Amino acid sequence: MKTIAALLAFGLATTSAAAEPKLDMLAFFTGHTHADNSIKIALHAPHKLVVDSIGGRNKEGQFVLIDTVQEEGKPVRKRTWVMHPDGPNHFTGSLSDASSPVDVTVGGNSATIRYVMKEGGLKVEQDLQLRPDGTLSNHVIAKKFGMKFAQVDGTIRKD
Repeated sequence: MKTIAALLAFGLATTSAAAEPKLDMLAFFTGHTHADNSIKIALHAPHKLVVDSIGGRNKEGQFVLIDTVQEEGKPVRKRTWVMHPDGPNHFTGSLSDASSPVDVTVGGNSATIRYVMKEGGLKVEQDLQLRPDGTLSNHVIAKKFGMKFAQVDGTIRKD
């Protein structure tokens, strides 16, 4: 009886894992996306951070994403990502806000993005997770000297 229960439990676990959606970064960010976030910077109150993006391939075949960033209390600004595949489930490229190359690792329903910002030399790690409703949860930590300086949390959706 225990063997049957264990097999059933294993079967259910396998079925759940198989049903988990897989994140296709290029498909998700092709076209228009909208992100509603809250940003918390050390010693400041949280405030809104909204990012509207448009993405697609350029004539060289690179994936280009142009963000319009609206951070409460600051002027609207634009930033540009240029990415290309670098092996299975891995992308590299550049970001106009970054002083280092951008590194993206995709696994299952999530992706991790890492880079160093030009302004302040903050090390950024961004975790995206595909939710069952087709949106992405967005969680970003920016560190300086190993200490958390800022955090962003929000949701990204296709428009």
